[in-house]
Amino acid sequence: MASASAPRVIVAGGSLAGLFVGTLLRRAGMQVTILERSNADLAARGAGIVVHDTLFAALDDAGVDRGHTANIASSGRQVFDREGAIVARRGMEQFFTAWGTVYRLLRRAFPSTEYHLGRTVTATRADGKRLIVETGDGECLAADWLVAADGSRSALRAGIPGTAAPRYAGYVAWRGLVLESDLDDACRAVLGSRMSFALPAGEHMLCYLVAGPDDDLRPGHRWYNWVWYRGADAAVELPRLTTGRDGKRYTDGIPPQLIAPNAVAAMRAATSSRLPPVFREVVAATPQPFLQVVSDSMTARMVHGRVILLGDAAFTARPHVGLGVSKAAGDAHTLMAALAANDTAAALARWEDARIRFGSAAVAWGQRLGAYIGATDHDAAGRALAAYYAQPETVMEQVATAHPEHFLHAGVD
Repeated sequence: MASASAPRVIVAGGSLAGLFVGTLLRRAGMQVTILERSNADLAARGAGIVVHDTLFAALDDAGVDRGHTANIASSGRQVFDREGAIVARRGMEQFFTAWGTVYRLLRRAFPSTEYHLGRTVTATRADGKRLIVETGDGECLAADWLVAADGSRSALRAGIPGTAAPRYAGYVAWRGLVLESDLDDACRAVLGSRMSFALPAGEHMLCYLVAGPDDDLRPGHRWYNWVWYRGADAAVELPRLTTGRDGKRYTDGIPPQLIAPNAVAAMRAATSSRLPPVFREVVAATPQPFLQVVSDSMTARMVHGRVILLGDAAFTARPHVGLGVSKAAGDAHTLMAALAANDTAAALARWEDARIRFGSAAVAWGQRLGAYIGATDHDAAGRALAAYYAQPETVMEQVATAHPEHFLHAGVD
């Protein structure tokens, strides 16, 4: 338990980034309170994630027994053509887990008395060497640090110089989870435990196994997690997709149950002309697809006085890199060491420099990986870039790879 004189940290955001930093800072002896704006538990959110060493290291130092982390081993990758033939294969040993699995592990490790749903940070002001954090319910909390871990649409970003709103990438991601037992034997046999891809012109689909409901790892009880990236113009199609069945526009993310039925029906209908048979069955068997608007965001600052940006609140890279959770874990893990250092100011400056370089590289890599999706206005150089990243071999080598360090700072060879 932290002493009464230990640094007081308030974390805005109770998703994975907030839980990672909150749990790690508590382990370092600090007093930490997490404020999550949602009124509902987040365990059902998210889908599959790629496991990297960075994630495991953060879990270890957070005191979480990662031996109980449900995960699925994959030995390789494959690409299907429109008719369902496998046109390319590649070996790649890696692990996948479910977003909810990691959330539950961290949530159990963080005291429920310091995790508050339905609480938002509305303003901050300096008070000598401390910070006064004002909440939406009128409370004023004194803290040494405020960590903004409230996602890509962070409400706290705007107060930090050098930040900008997320920029729409020109395409959306349809996502879903389908139980193995809801697919026929032939479909399961073809998909197996490999990461599978399809590459319709200007689009991209992938599918892989993750733990099922309640972290179930039994064959037949697991989920196939799938993502289908499709272009959607910002003027007409994007507003249509993000307008719910209640008539409201959801610019910050539409709840799955409110996606307009005609939008889901149109997406399902498009599978017949765009996807191989195995993926048509996967989409058809999915009870409730959900929709993600793909965007990029970057910042020139992660530290502004006593406010610190972390995770997607600082840098949002496109999902193709498969680094969202690992990047947040890395931000949090290294921030723990910086805030615990004797010369905190110097350590924070080094932390900020290193994490800005990492975040900038991740965003740029995601832009390269998505260069061919939904885009129609490329110049000659852009067309060459798009053609390179649309090749099956490039997709299998780089998308959600087990070895991101090989590609973060690289371009086209």
